[in-house]
Amino acid sequence: MLHCLFYFRNNTINLEEAYGLLNNIYVNFSKSAKSYYVYSYRPQYDTVTKRTLKRDVTSIGKIFSETGLGEITFNSSFLNAHPGFVNLSVVRTGKNKIHIETKNTDKAASTQKSESILDARHMKIGASYFISEILKKSYSGRTLKFLLDSKKLTKIQYEQLKSILIYATYEGVKHLGGIEYFIRDHVVPYQKNINKDTIQRIYEVLTSEFIIGFYKKKQEIINADLSQQKISLADRRYIALDGTNIDVKSPNLNNADYGKSKSNNTTPIINFMSLIDQDTGTLMGHCTYSGHTNDISTLEGAVKQLSDFGCKNYAIVVDRGYWSIYNINVMYNINLDFVVHVKICHSTVKKFIERNIGDLAVGNGCIRIEHNNEINYGRRFDLEWAFHDLKTHKKRRKNIYLYAFYNSELAAKNKSDLENKVRELNSSYSDYLEAVNKAVADHKKKPEEPTLSDYYKELVKNGILFFNSKFNRFDLNDVKAYKYCQGGGVWIIASTMKLDCEKIFLLYRQRNEIEVMYRYFKNHVDADTLKVSSEEHFDAKLFIGLLASEFLNYVKLKINKWNETAIQKDKVQLKDNSFYMTFKDLDTLECIYHDKTIIPTTNILKRHENLFKAMGIDPIVLQNTKLKTATLNDDLGLVAN
Repeated sequence: MLHCLFYFRNNTINLEEAYGLLNNIYVNFSKSAKSYYVYSYRPQYDTVTKRTLKRDVTSIGKIFSETGLGEITFNSSFLNAHPGFVNLSVVRTGKNKIHIETKNTDKAASTQKSESILDARHMKIGASYFISEILKKSYSGRTLKFLLDSKKLTKIQYEQLKSILIYATYEGVKHLGGIEYFIRDHVVPYQKNINKDTIQRIYEVLTSEFIIGFYKKKQEIINADLSQQKISLADRRYIALDGTNIDVKSPNLNNADYGKSKSNNTTPIINFMSLIDQDTGTLMGHCTYSGHTNDISTLEGAVKQLSDFGCKNYAIVVDRGYWSIYNINVMYNINLDFVVHVKICHSTVKKFIERNIGDLAVGNGCIRIEHNNEINYGRRFDLEWAFHDLKTHKKRRKNIYLYAFYNSELAAKNKSDLENKVRELNSSYSDYLEAVNKAVADHKKKPEEPTLSDYYKELVKNGILFFNSKFNRFDLNDVKAYKYCQGGGVWIIASTMKLDCEKIFLLYRQRNEIEVMYRYFKNHVDADTLKVSSEEHFDAKLFIGLLASEFLNYVKLKINKWNETAIQKDKVQLKDNSFYMTFKDLDTLECIYHDKTIIPTTNILKRHENLFKAMGIDPIVLQNTKLKTATLNDDLGLVAN
């Protein structure tokens, strides 16, 4: 096999020799030339590094296409060394793949035209167009466009990042390198090659400073829209705040630590918290914490971050994981309205339930709330909260409203759980008695009596559980056990806002949208485990994953609102209740794509039209039936004299 360059005495070369000369070539994209340079090399195996190295690298020509595939235009030095290639057409068809054939005169005369025809490709457009158009109109998309216009992003970086977001929304972030193959048959903003190195460069752009600036600008755009819409105080936004964690596999992350993993794996984790608008699903911000940090200690930093971003006129909605006296005091000191699920383990809360369980269990003074086949009885209690004011350095009191809800199904479950626990206790105690009797019969030492766990000790202390010496077993005090089980059917929401019970009930239930976003993040976006090489790359990949999850949650909320008023034939149903299958279905819409010109080759079906209508998108770019419809009009065609 020949690996060196040499001269031919004439201008002829057979195909076997030509393939031998070009057996080892590779390409490299040049930003300045906006084309791919082609190089030949001699492979040499290095026994030390155990890798094949490229030796005698020589530039031999260029490929003028956006993908690195197409006909090679050889440079003068190569043609001087190998004049036989003047009469050959060499086309790169893939990595380490070329096709060589003899040129004819007509082909040689129309090289530019042939290259243009080769560039036209049959591509999928439905899903990428759908994602791109929605992203363009979203707050995140508008923020990225502003960062482009303000020179915080170059045009190439903007197109690359937008293409990566489209791929992450479609396929997830676990294997972002797969975008290299995705863009070959999908129409995306950046049609040139995106490989691992390109993604690493985008990671370096998405610094913590960039992400903070992104959220600040996003909040400015939101505030401007709200100002134009003249949103009143009564129309305040409700921001759901919640945290989760993800497994990480890298020794270079400072925040990676062992903690309470959501996946139950034994790998290090990183905790992070997100804030989203409950109504629109808009991501307002996020921050990361060490894997051993608990939820309670993260709320103060999160609400201060929202304030720094410029978020105004909102109330925070959190679950009981953030309930603490300190956190409530923080929110009173910064005059932040809140809706918090109360932990019932506090003694003052337990006493409150004991005083009111009688009325709540029978619905006295309560309103009945039916929601999703669930029945609750709710009642508001107007109370006060004492806290230390950091401005005046004095103790103050402010109104706090407790919304107590009673759910009979929760009470029944609490009763069933209690009975099962007592049954387990008696079973273990019976085993102990049998062991004692056996030891006595065998003249052996008696086993030690098992000690009660804290759970049972608490029940004994409160008189709910007692030892019945007559029957040698533990029994329940019927009256106290009944009251205890009824109390288990009570759950409480605390708020600074005086609303009716049903309003506050629905507000807290709507907090579930952040849980839905996390499900998209870990399942569809496939970000339950992130493999990165540095802290900066982790922040960038997390940011991309959250934007993709925000997109999916936003689309789901828009579809739900559309279906509330749409007639049956216009309602939208995700294919197999899956975004992935819906994107696959959209990819049945195909086109001929060349030089940013789209020529549709398939028809949009009714289910596709409904989806585009629900999202407010005009799919005219994908339509190939407009002209057909127009030609059927009565006043078009042959005009009679």
